[in-house]
Amino acid sequence: MTSVLVKIFTIAGGLAGCAGVVLGALSAHLLKQRIEPAGLATLETVSAYLLIHGLLLVVIGALAESTPGSVSIRIAGVFAAAGIILFCGGLSASVLSGVHVFATAAPAGGIALMGAWLSIAVYALSKA
Repeated sequence: MTSVLVKIFTIAGGLAGCAGVVLGALSAHLLKQRIEPAGLATLETVSAYLLIHGLLLVVIGALAESTPGSVSIRIAGVFAAAGIILFCGGLSASVLSGVHVFATAAPAGGIALMGAWLSIAVYALSKA
């Protein structure tokens, strides 16, 4: 089970990081003429969150491999993946589609991302 989680977390992190780079490039070039400044600022925030939390998922994958029994690391990975989907997906879908109801997922995603970081802190405290 742990090797599956390691793969899932690491692959998801790599995909999120790639999506962050792609979204950043699109925002800086192709979408600049098509989306209002507030929407572009939102996409730039999403791009940064994808990069940061994609890296977090890669780190979580490495920690899951080195400490296979850690429940807090598994929880961190689930929270991080859910947070990326809800926060980044919701805001991106809202800006790109113009359907603002998608943005309502962002607060839940932000809370999930906070949960991921707190789970990492719990993991560190358990090792102290």
